[in-house]
Amino acid sequence: MASEIEAFLTVEVPLRLLARRPESGCGASPVLLGMHGYGMDAESLLAVLAKAAPPSFLVVSLQGPHSTLVSGVDDAEQKKGFHWGVSPRAEDNRLVHRRAVVAALAWAGANGGDRARTVLAGFSQPCSFNYRLAAAPPDGLPFAAVLAFCGGVPGEWTGPGEPTAASAAADVLHVSTNDDPYYPEARIAPYAEILASRFRTAAHLRYDGRHHVPSKSFADVRAFLEAHS
Repeated sequence: MASEIEAFLTVEVPLRLLARRPESGCGASPVLLGMHGYGMDAESLLAVLAKAAPPSFLVVSLQGPHSTLVSGVDDAEQKKGFHWGVSPRAEDNRLVHRRAVVAALAWAGANGGDRARTVLAGFSQPCSFNYRLAAAPPDGLPFAAVLAFCGGVPGEWTGPGEPTAASAAADVLHVSTNDDPYYPEARIAPYAEILASRFRTAAHLRYDGRHHVPSKSFADVRAFLEAHS
């Protein structure tokens, strides 16, 4: 019987993004670099971020390179959605996310974005990836801040920890909702302490709602972003 061989190869796939250009101004613009949740797309996140971001920001919404079919909330119709990887090899998912951010940073820089004023943002699935990346940026330069909606932290961050040089220079705003079935109170309760120990500052705010970006958070999000513009 022939022996079985397993191999892992590397391929390139397209990475789609949508962007809202900032209002006219002089010099480079601050960047809000956002990533959607599982089964969503670039359009849905850009619509949300554009409402919350100050007009001075270049708002970039990346679309996950993996695709899937998802059922609608109110109907059984299957629709196309995208995500950042569900491989059992966690390092593969992290690598996909990391390379996507590297490509997006290059695009933003070529289109008037200021790397030093770049804020990583995510809804649900990519939040933990973003925190991990903020602790070890791909180019060694700290991100200005991290904005998370209804997401988690890296699995090994179970309690307070030491900051890295990069995370110690970044601020965090973590937004949760009170009735999120994926991130209930028992799961998110330690986030404030976990994040405050690793970043320069960290605020964990809660709003009414389920697993979605709460519109009532927009004023707080805008104030947070304005502080990094």
